[in-house]
Amino acid sequence: MKHFFDTIYYPCLDATRGRPFGAYVHGNLGTEGALKALRDITAGLQWRPVVETLSLTGAPDSAARQRCWELGATVAATLM
Repeated sequence: MKHFFDTIYYPCLDATRGRPFGAYVHGNLGTEGALKALRDITAGLQWRPVVETLSLTGAPDSAARQRCWELGATVAATLM
């Protein structure tokens, strides 16, 4: 995640201001640090969350995959 945002931050700063987004974060034990970083970076970019960031821990199961599908569907519906 850090590499992605380090790469796109300044080139996208003005071009993507106000854009809607959705995200999920996966961690083996916790996601608190990644969630905080994602909130801080997207706030700096002034991106607009259309759904609460999905936080998943442990091995992904069918329920987690379903939640990810719903997140993607919500973002797609928002963009339509």
